[in-house]
Amino acid sequence: MKPLPINIDKLHTTDLGAIRIKRNLNLQTDDIIPWCKAFVRTADLIIGQGKNWYAYKNGMVITINMKSNTIITAHFLKPKIRPIELSDYACLPEFLYQSIFIPEGVEVPPRDIINDPQIFVYIKDFGTQAGDLGVVAEQNGQVIGAAWTRIIPAYGHINEKTPELAISILPEFRGYGIGTKLMKNLFEILKNNGYKQTSLSVQKDNPATKFYLKLGYKVTKEKLDHVGNRDFIMVKELL
Repeated sequence: MKPLPINIDKLHTTDLGAIRIKRNLNLQTDDIIPWCKAFVRTADLIIGQGKNWYAYKNGMVITINMKSNTIITAHFLKPKIRPIELSDYACLPEFLYQSIFIPEGVEVPPRDIINDPQIFVYIKDFGTQAGDLGVVAEQNGQVIGAAWTRIIPAYGHINEKTPELAISILPEFRGYGIGTKLMKNLFEILKNNGYKQTSLSVQKDNPATKFYLKLGYKVTKEKLDHVGNRDFIMVKELL
């Protein structure tokens, strides 16, 4: 276990801070400091940004001033969903890697797997052609998720008028509805750019298939990919 970057023993807050934390998280305890210490000690992720530490767990985040060890506030995750910007393109390799489905019991692939031309095509020279559209989820200045489309000769290619969609959320932020918000925002952007439908490719045994079905995708084809996995090609009409 990695050592915590935060000195747990020195954590404290003000009376107003305690009230704010209790209210924001709907806590049923008055022992706010012990609760926050336990939260930070078992946090899934702690990130230092600017003057603050941000500790994440169970869809919640606690903000702590680095210098004073003061717990400033705490709240449920409420990421900002916005169109992808040029400065976000540097994040795409990480999100491409995180988008790779790894079945249970299968060894995690090396990061350079994304250099496989069949995979790298999803981000190569992104932003240079029609259909290169996307959105990101941003929490406390950090991009934690992305969804983007391209019209490329890739796994889920349908035709030259149908952008293929890819989506990825950092592992620590999955399960809190961020993916749904990303997809719905991207659907609107695609419609505003004149596209009538979008496609994607997903391994048949990937649990994400149910997620796509709920969002209106339909299975149109089943085929083997270049390494022998059985994939669904899914299409969603943008009504």
